[in-house]
Amino acid sequence: MDDTHFTPEQLANRTGTAEADKQARKWLLSLPTPERIDFLKRLWPLNFRYTLVLLQAAQLPRQDNEQLFRHWLHTGHHNAVQELIKRVQPLLGDTRFWRIASQETLTAPMRDFLNYHGRGRLEQVEESESLNVLQQTGSPPL
Repeated sequence: MDDTHFTPEQLANRTGTAEADKQARKWLLSLPTPERIDFLKRLWPLNFRYTLVLLQAAQLPRQDNEQLFRHWLHTGHHNAVQELIKRVQPLLGDTRFWRIASQETLTAPMRDFLNYHGRGRLEQVEESESLNVLQQTGSPPL
């Protein structure tokens, strides 16, 4: 097991439920944090669902989870939104997840799907932040 090495291509068809997936999670944990992040980024376009399963097991620092989330909001496909909510929101916490999503410049489909699958949370956070800016400055946000 110590000499096991996985490539994104080897894990492209995994679901996260097989016995071999335990080995992949253990292997990923054995990597230094920057290598874990790089591996997850490379796996993302091949199998975003499995990438998010591994992200939950990767035990990354909160800051790195936030950076990956931002990265995937920009580079990911809007069809990944439901899984992002399901897997990343518990890692970051509800408030932090939606605050990050509301602060990022998103494609129209990504924004629409986030708002739809989030049951309007994205718009609620954006409205709340706009109201806070208005209250603090006395003028509407740009």
